Amino acid sequence: MHQPIAIIGAGSSGLAAAHTLRDAGYPVTIFELSSSVGGRATTRQLNGFTYDHGAQYIKQGSPASVSLITNRFRLPDLLDIAKPVWTFDSAGTIREGDPVQNAEPKWTYRGGLISLFQHMATGLDVRLRTSVASLHQQGSIWHLLDQHGQPLGSYQRVLITAPAPQALTLIQASRLDDTLHQAIHTHLSAAQYNPLISIMLGYRPAPSPRPYYALVNTDRQHPISWLAWEHEKAPERVPPGSGLLLAQMAPGFSRQHDHSPDSLLYQEAANLVTTLLNEALPEPCFQDIQRWPYALPATRADANALNTLTMPTGLAFCGDSFVGGRVHLSLEHGIDVARTLIATT
Repeated sequence: MHQPIAIIGAGSSGLAAAHTLRDAGYPVTIFELSSSVGGRATTRQLNGFTYDHGAQYIKQGSPASVSLITNRFRLPDLLDIAKPVWTFDSAGTIREGDPVQNAEPKWTYRGGLISLFQHMATGLDVRLRTSVASLHQQGSIWHLLDQHGQPLGSYQRVLITAPAPQALTLIQASRLDDTLHQAIHTHLSAAQYNPLISIMLGYRPAPSPRPYYALVNTDRQHPISWLAWEHEKAPERVPPGSGLLLAQMAPGFSRQHDHSPDSLLYQEAANLVTTLLNEALPEPCFQDIQRWPYALPATRADANALNTLTMPTGLAFCGDSFVGGRVHLSLEHGIDVARTLIATT
């Protein structure tokens, strides 16, 4: 009988790792701080609007991640966004995007990206709204404790998939060998994240149709880094006669406006969108905002070096801190690290 394994974080990497481990016969428990799975690959439904307010779609990756999406966890509402992604620069000049990249699939779901991860979580032991505040190793066993010092369970292996800053907070609160503690701190500190503010603007009537689904800023000199027509993913994502634009703000703007009032950000984003599109848009009929403090890694940590040090103790790490912000890369990293854990157990 294989010994139980705990996974901290129910994002794409943690869920992919959980299935890889469970397929090999390991009992797995996932602890997730938030109220839903998927991490940044999530979806919100509000006032008749459905939108992916973090990750936007899933790119085609290795056969391992492609198989998860198109075979093992395939859903009937899986779709490939039809229109391409175009580019714009700081002067607001819009151009056609890279034809090679636009030829690749841009996978999402009619009900939003969260559909995949809810499906992946089905049948797994996922403890939502559960904070693992510290770890304590006793011999070959890891004891997990919550913020009140109460036990959450004991496990032979622990896989941490949370963003590096959150993983660092956990490690700093844990009782570890001093040398191991310092090594983990050094490696995780290499991963630095950019913040991101996502602003959703609903319009009635919908903005004018465009030959593209989204625009991406290429020179990184514009306050908006990404602007998407969310209703292009599926018409049922918005109320009849409406449209939804999603503006993801650049790191500098997001950092500068971290504490700005929502009302100011809505107005700022609406003005920037109107100028960029050169379209007389009406006042938004719907507005929402999401602040992501750990949106995209600006620099990454070295997972191989870190896991070489920690796996002999039963501790491992995976996730976007090591591979960047693409969903398929996080899925693949969860699979790879889980396979390494299996091989070393």
